[in-house]
Order: sequence, then C-alpha cells, then structure tokens
Amino acid sequence: MFGRRRTRSSTPQGPDQTPAFSIAPFPSETTAARQEAAGGSPAEMTRLGVLLKAHGHQDEAAEWFRNAADAGNVDGMANLAIYLMAQGRNAEAAEWFRRTGAPLGETLAQRLLGTVERDDARDRRLH
Repeated sequence: MFGRRRTRSSTPQGPDQTPAFSIAPFPSETTAARQEAAGGSPAEMTRLGVLLKAHGHQDEAAEWFRNAADAGNVDGMANLAIYLMAQGRNAEAAEWFRRTGAPLGETLAQRLLGTVERDDARDRRLH
C-alpha cells in the first residue's frame, strides 16, 4: 500500500453504483533526489534524507543526513541529531547539535548532555 495512491475510476463498479478505487503509483520524487544527492551536493543529500524520512525510511534517511553532516551541511547535522535523539543516542546527538554552531544547537546539546549525566548517575546508583 505504501508508495501508491488511490484514484477514482470514472465508471461505477460497486453494488451501490459508487465509483471504485484503483491503485496508482506515486511519482518517484526520490529517484530524482537520489541522482542529485549522488552528485555530492550536501544540500541535496539533506533533501533526499527528508524525503526518505517522510516516506518512513528513517535509517536510510539517517545515512544521507550523516553524509551531508560530514560534508559540513548544518541542516544535515541537525536532522542527524534529531534522528540520534529519537534512537536514545543522546550523547552523540548532543555532539551533532553542538557542531551546528547555532545557539539553539548549543542549548539542545547542553540539555541532552544533562539528560545523559542524570541517566549515568541513576545507573551508578542502581549498581
């Protein structure tokens, strides 16, 4: 069902004479985005990551965000940090937020690191 959209047929099909639905593929935005990203543009890598994320391909999106982040793209860094945070990898996410160089990135990094420190302290108390 994913990657397809329903379209109405023009002729009634059902017992109540309502138009039936057929399945039609979505236009492949990601194919063009993959070609652009493969060209090495960090902005296009980030754009592809956003498209993949929107279509539910979180892990593949993270790979493209990492490629863009490694190339210095701030949006790629922020998106990668958000992915890592969702995975519970707060220390790594904080590092990527910090690398963005933005005040908000620094604030988020500090909050995440505070969470990591509290988790570490809690773990030490439990053992």
